[in-house]
Amino acid sequence: MFGQHIQNIAFFFGTFDVSLPFARPLSDKLGRRISVLIGAASYVIFFIGIAFSPNSQVAYVAAGTSLSYAALPVAGGIAIGILGVLAIFAPMPAGNAAAKSESFISSLKNANFSVESIALILIGFTSTATFQLWLNCAQTFGKEIAGIPSESVSMMQTYYSAGTMVALVVTSLLITKFKQVRFLVIYPVISVAMLVLIYLVKTPMICFVGAFVIGYAAAGGALQMATATVNDLFPNIKGTITSLVMIASSLCNYTILSAAAKMSSMQVIMMNIVITVIGVLLAVFVNVRYGSLLAKTEQ
Repeated sequence: MFGQHIQNIAFFFGTFDVSLPFARPLSDKLGRRISVLIGAASYVIFFIGIAFSPNSQVAYVAAGTSLSYAALPVAGGIAIGILGVLAIFAPMPAGNAAAKSESFISSLKNANFSVESIALILIGFTSTATFQLWLNCAQTFGKEIAGIPSESVSMMQTYYSAGTMVALVVTSLLITKFKQVRFLVIYPVISVAMLVLIYLVKTPMICFVGAFVIGYAAAGGALQMATATVNDLFPNIKGTITSLVMIASSLCNYTILSAAAKMSSMQVIMMNIVITVIGVLLAVFVNVRYGSLLAKTEQ
């Protein structure tokens, strides 16, 4: 009950990563070494806070909700924001002095967003929704609709995790042969096809296979590919737009899961199909524009 209470009171704050807007300027002003130490220290607060919180008020400071529905501290969210943004930008050369002194808000005002950049921000939302909605309803769907026994339905999560692990290896190999932007179309298309099969067939076997495939295609790197693509196409605003992609992802956790909580598992699957199709359309648009955008960037 205590863990559930923590999850409920901190749901929004944990899913909406408060560090994302200031992670980039913090890195620019203090340097990556100090910022990484701050991120690491946040993790220490995270683990100590969760382990030793005597009540929900103390835990509130440290706890939120992660993508996998486990307790994740606000401090941990800050650590992820800082370390995540740093991980994306660590290999990049240092920007100029003007860029270093520019705050997130100033960067936002001067970003001059294009239709393509907005599409990539929205992909941050849709790509997160695909696997979040699946995690939200998968076992309920498997047990109530597909007839999987209660003692076996948790295997769906095992297959999902296995698919995610395989994707990490396979995608890292494929990325050397194909452009990152292509995966923004390929993986959501695979997810849509699998979701439609699950919705229509409704058997235990298709649920287990679907869990693996969706773990691979939905949680296997589409969001990361979106952030990598915005870095390629919009190097002048890469910190700002990457923060916005991740904020869209975090916002999805709250809005989509709040809506899904009021639906049946069949309705959640259908909503997932619709949102993922929207993601495919956005990704197709970005792919069509990719060549000309990249050429303009290289100039």
